Amino acid sequence: MFQFILKRLLLAIPTLLGVTILTFILLHLAPGNLAQTLAGENATPAQVARITHELGLDRPVYEQYGIWLSKLAHGDLGFSYRRQASVLSLIGERIGRTLLLMGSALALSIVIAVPLGVYQAFRRNTLFDRAASALVFIAWSMPTFWFGTILIALFAVQLRWSPVGGLQTIDTASFDWPSRLAHLILPAATLALVSLAGWSRYIRGSMVEQLQEDYARTARAKGLPATAVLFRHTLRNALIPFITLLGGTIPALFGGAVITEQIFAYPGMGQLFWQSATDRDYFTLLGMTVITALLVILGNLLADVLYGVVDPRVRYD
Repeated sequence: MFQFILKRLLLAIPTLLGVTILTFILLHLAPGNLAQTLAGENATPAQVARITHELGLDRPVYEQYGIWLSKLAHGDLGFSYRRQASVLSLIGERIGRTLLLMGSALALSIVIAVPLGVYQAFRRNTLFDRAASALVFIAWSMPTFWFGTILIALFAVQLRWSPVGGLQTIDTASFDWPSRLAHLILPAATLALVSLAGWSRYIRGSMVEQLQEDYARTARAKGLPATAVLFRHTLRNALIPFITLLGGTIPALFGGAVITEQIFAYPGMGQLFWQSATDRDYFTLLGMTVITALLVILGNLLADVLYGVVDPRVRYD
């Protein structure tokens, strides 16, 4: 197992390097001028040229990339001239909040999608199955920003059961977890919609397939209760391909967090990414891309490791 993990981590290095190259090139091809943004609209060409030279933006792209990559190798993600802070400190301040949001949304999706998919497979082709499928397809088609706005209008404005947005109530202590959890409910529910609908359909299809396998028929023929066949035998096999989806969920959740955090004014990495893109803060965008790519690689690695936990037939030699 250790050799497998080490090999995967070594293979991740060229992948991460390719992501940085592609991102660096795309950011330099994007319209806009960082020096002009920093200097202001009324800056003279001389002032813009001076800032361009100070930032090294007048050098060839490959030379700029080499300097940035050298700093990255030493743990330096760059400096945000727009916010006058290191990119590492900006990300360090917000990554925990976004991971908490993504983790809550992930847990909520699993808690709802897996039982719903299993019960639909158990009661397939019934009225409940058709009604749940219709609701799932409706949820699947909902844009994240629209669903989040509806939740705010209903639960925060009309019913006043939840805060409108933000991290926590202003007049509370720095680490008031009840307040933070109250502010987390609506964003997590909105972000959970990104994966919940698709997962429930996937679990249903996988469970229906497993229930029709010979081992399930044999278990029922031996007189085992339906619940025992469902949970003791078929569910574990149905979850094996589902693990693949979990590994690829991180990019989708982070992409959804960009919109969700903007809607709820949640100060996480998604909001920072949106603001950095608006401000043309290239170095912050580069740093966040590296962190996100690293999280994706680690998520896929975790999915591969979980295969061996769920399926005893899998061995890593």
